[in-house]
Amino acid sequence: IRTKGDAIDYRFMPEPDLPPLILDETTLGGGCKSLDEFLERYMPESAEDATARLVKVYGLGESVAGLIASDPPAIGLFEDAVSIATAELVQEGNDEDCNNDGVSVLIANFLCNDLYALIKKSAVEEAGDDEDKRASLLNSISVDQSTVDSQRLGLLVAMIANGTLTTSMAKKILTIMYKDDLTSSPGEIATRNGWEVISDMDVLLQLCTDVVHDPKNTKQLEQYKQGGKNTWKIEKFFVGKIMAQSNGNAHPEKMKEALTVVLEKLSDTSP
Repeated sequence: IRTKGDAIDYRFMPEPDLPPLILDETTLGGGCKSLDEFLERYMPESAEDATARLVKVYGLGESVAGLIASDPPAIGLFEDAVSIATAELVQEGNDEDCNNDGVSVLIANFLCNDLYALIKKSAVEEAGDDEDKRASLLNSISVDQSTVDSQRLGLLVAMIANGTLTTSMAKKILTIMYKDDLTSSPGEIATRNGWEVISDMDVLLQLCTDVVHDPKNTKQLEQYKQGGKNTWKIEKFFVGKIMAQSNGNAHPEKMKEALTVVLEKLSDTSP
């Protein structure tokens, strides 16, 4: 058997009808002076490179970054939402809440856990009993199919970061934006439904005082005054009543601080 590489009739012969291809600025266009520059500018980012960049720039976990990077449109939606949320917080003067990694992680979690879940649920509902259609839709899940864009997602997360919404409120609003209201902003939906966190300490103190001294809670109040090892259970009882009274809108941490103040006053006045 002959070795083709050494065969005289196997050597490369230039095609006389094809002119030489010179990859310079004129040929490549766009101001690119080399092939490397052209590829860097126009070649799509690989999933591996995108994952590494999302981890480095935005502080995401590798698994979350990998999920976003596996869906190229999700990268754009994520980065746009981060920019929108950050700009909104800066505009409001909430620079202390504008921690880039914190906002980025919030948006990534909402995107990967909640928004993708809504997209998948919508696909399953669309497919109905057609198993083949369901499999096809689930295999092609992308944020391209989402009815929530980066603008509304960014504004939603900004409202969590500045303390206007709790995470549970935001999840409800995201569902409404996806299914029922495709145009209203998160703020408009929150206002219509009365979903705004009560964080004013004076309001929380009054709310806690009203609940603690409510005649319906007299038994628990007397048990608390007696002290003992079960006082923590009474405190937990009051927390539940206060959250119910506020329709779940009381800021959890600040409400507990206010409740502590109210209960300490009881201790000071007890015989």
